[in-house]
Amino acid sequence: LLRFPPAGEANIRREAERRGLARDRLHFTAVSGKDEHIRRGALADLFLDTPQCNAHTTGCDILWGGCPMVTTLGGKMATRVAASLLRAAGLPDLVCAGLAEYEDLAVSLATDGARYRDVRRRVEAARSGDAPAPLWDTMRWVRNLERGVDAVVAAARRGDAPADVSVDDVGAEGFDRTAYAPATVEPSAPR
Repeated sequence: LLRFPPAGEANIRREAERRGLARDRLHFTAVSGKDEHIRRGALADLFLDTPQCNAHTTGCDILWGGCPMVTTLGGKMATRVAASLLRAAGLPDLVCAGLAEYEDLAVSLATDGARYRDVRRRVEAARSGDAPAPLWDTMRWVRNLERGVDAVVAAARRGDAPADVSVDDVGAEGFDRTAYAPATVEPSAPR
C-alpha cells in the first residue's frame, strides 16, 4: 500500500488487526520509480481491484509485472476500467459480475494452487511472444489508430460531416511488423 499519513496508516493497521490480519502482512511504501514499482507488483500473488474506483495505470503495471488481477463490473466508466484491461489482456475470466463472484474467484485463486498457476502463466504469456494480447500490442494499436485517422482524413477530403469512425481490428497478423521499426531522429542544432 502507498504510505499514508501516520494517522491513516495506523487506522488501516488497526482495522486489519481487528479483522484478524497479522500486522506483518501489510506493507506500506513510499512512492517509487517505475522499475521498482513494477518489481514490487510482480511480488504480489493477487491484485484485488477496488469496486468503487478501478485500477487504471496501476492495473496495467500489475498485469505487466505478471500478477493476476480480479475485478468486478460497476456501472460507471471508473468502475469498468480494470474489466477493459483484463479483456484486452485476454483474461475475461478474471472479470466478475458481482461481489459474491469476485470473492469466490479470489478465494479460489488463493486456495487452488493449480488454478492460480494457470492464471499466472496466462497473465505472463499475454505480454510476451510474437502475438501479445491487444493490451500489450502497441504496433497493432498504432496500426488501428492510423486506419482510423486515414478514415477521418478521407471523410474530410470528401467533404463529409464529422461522424463516428469504426475501424476493424487489423489483428495480430494483419500488418507487416517489420515495417514499424523506430524512427531515428537526429538531434536538432542548438538555436
